[in-house]
Amino acid sequence: MADTKIATATEATSSAAPNLLLMKKKSPGLSFRRFFTKAGVSPYNEVEWELRTAQITDAQGNVIFEQK
Repeated sequence: MADTKIATATEATSSAAPNLLLMKKKSPGLSFRRFFTKAGVSPYNEVEWELRTAQITDAQGNVIFEQK
């Protein structure tokens, strides 16, 4: 039977971590300036929301789905 070693979570993390750090240093990635949103404010809070009830009916007009 071949010798196999199962790495623990700590071993797997510690061996992979240096590679991840090197990858981040090599490519800084893209950066975009903010255009449509405001810093510190959720974009969802900038929209005026309207509450509605949605219904799906069959051909006879019976409600088969309703979301309030």
